[in-house]
Amino acid sequence: MNRKITLDIAIIISAITGIILSYVYLENYLEKGISLTVLTSICIFFSTLAVIDTKRTKWQRTYETKRKEISEIQLCGEDNNITDTWDIYGKTSVVFGRDEREFQVDVNLKNTDYAGTIDGEHAVMNYSNGNWYIEDLDSQNGTRIQRGGEGKKYKVSSREPCKVERNDIIYLGLAPIRIR
Repeated sequence: MNRKITLDIAIIISAITGIILSYVYLENYLEKGISLTVLTSICIFFSTLAVIDTKRTKWQRTYETKRKEISEIQLCGEDNNITDTWDIYGKTSVVFGRDEREFQVDVNLKNTDYAGTIDGEHAVMNYSNGNWYIEDLDSQNGTRIQRGGEGKKYKVSSREPCKVERNDIIYLGLAPIRIR
């Protein structure tokens, strides 16, 4: 439970205890009325805060869950070290290739060790219905995908999009791209 909510509940319980004690032990009607009014107001105020904090906590969990979706792609080097990173959060399409002025690519692999195996427009990843899909763009060296945790590589078709998930590795020619 959130610390703010816990504190709100502790204050509410203290106010309720104060209300009970005021009602039972105070004999002066004016003091009892003022005490009950103040403590009831405190109880209502912190109850409202607890409800707001609960809804805010649920919203934050929803946001964090959405943020766990694919938001980044990483170019891996020979020892599986990360040599380049691209942020794709909020995008709906990402074109991979080797930009030599005539092509419009989002992930330019022109200056990498793998450039010779990458076409001008090699592959595209599209976001649809909450998922990312990759398609080969009839590249010369093809596109393959290795599912996270598996050792086998699957060929990606130019006719049928392939769903991409976190920790998958896409091979554009020989270039390994990790999905994060």
